[in-house]
Amino acid sequence: MKYEDFEKMINTIDKIRERRHSLWILGIDISGIEDDYFKVFDILLEKAFGNYNKDWIDWFIYERVTPSGEILKAHDENGKEICHDIKSLWETITE
Repeated sequence: MKYEDFEKMINTIDKIRERRHSLWILGIDISGIEDDYFKVFDILLEKAFGNYNKDWIDWFIYERVTPSGEILKAHDENGKEICHDIKSLWETITE
């Protein structure tokens, strides 16, 4: 996979997640409709990058920004910040 395709995919997943959350706040639960899309993304990401790297992708998409809006940070074994944007996520999972 090329970086440009990865970036589009991450942005698309994020847009779906944001839309889903916005509807949930309004009292509309579409999780049953979109769960299958997320399952497909999960399978493809694991096949392309392996389970360990998929965990980093999941963290970036689903956990990096807390419900209160705080942005969490991740660091490598040398203390360097990683996975702070899509480009650094890409660099982390393709090393």
